[in-house]
Amino acid sequence: MNGPTAWFSNMPLAKTLTMNLDVPEPWLVEPVVAIHDLDNIVLENLGDERTLGAVFELEALVLTGHCSEKNHEPPRGLQLLLGTKQRPHMVDTVVMANLGYWQLKASPGVWTLQLAPGRSADLYTLEGTHEGTEEGPKMKRIVIENLGVHLIHLNVVKKKGKEKEQILINADEIDDDGHSQEGKGGKQKGWNKGFLKWASGLIGGEEKQIDTNKHSPGGRLAD
Repeated sequence: MNGPTAWFSNMPLAKTLTMNLDVPEPWLVEPVVAIHDLDNIVLENLGDERTLGAVFELEALVLTGHCSEKNHEPPRGLQLLLGTKQRPHMVDTVVMANLGYWQLKASPGVWTLQLAPGRSADLYTLEGTHEGTEEGPKMKRIVIENLGVHLIHLNVVKKKGKEKEQILINADEIDDDGHSQEGKGGKQKGWNKGFLKWASGLIGGEEKQIDTNKHSPGGRLAD
């Protein structure tokens, strides 16, 4: 096996050791070739083997950022899609209440970040020309140029007439197209499939804690 090599002497034979890589926080690195369990290495159990090796792969970069709405709390529950011009929806995420944090898997290249169809696109536009109207921007181009760390800020604006509506509402207040029944003279039960996809990831029968202690890889917003 070629590549960088490290030698350690007088290692404890009976202790449980772990083998991993110390990489920048935006990197998602996983072992792809390993004979032994790298989380439970006991040297005295290796027998006559004198070398323990593994091959690691950079699986993806964690694209992260913060989403904010002027003079308001972060838009918790706002759904974002990341993809390309040909495939607009490759991965998705939701904006967290904690500082409007969000994260997505990506890699170097040119991407489109946009508001998901449904309540997110119904209530909001991105900041820019015609913001807050039906013609307002719903997509930003993101260029990931390197493997470094850079935080992406995304600003959104509520559409006119939607200022008092919330992004997260009860299930029985959503129609079959994922739109609010508020102001339509009644309530109609129904779930939009896209809404269910990300909502089930949030609740899944139980609320799950999401690690928000990460940074994003090098990236920038391009108009």
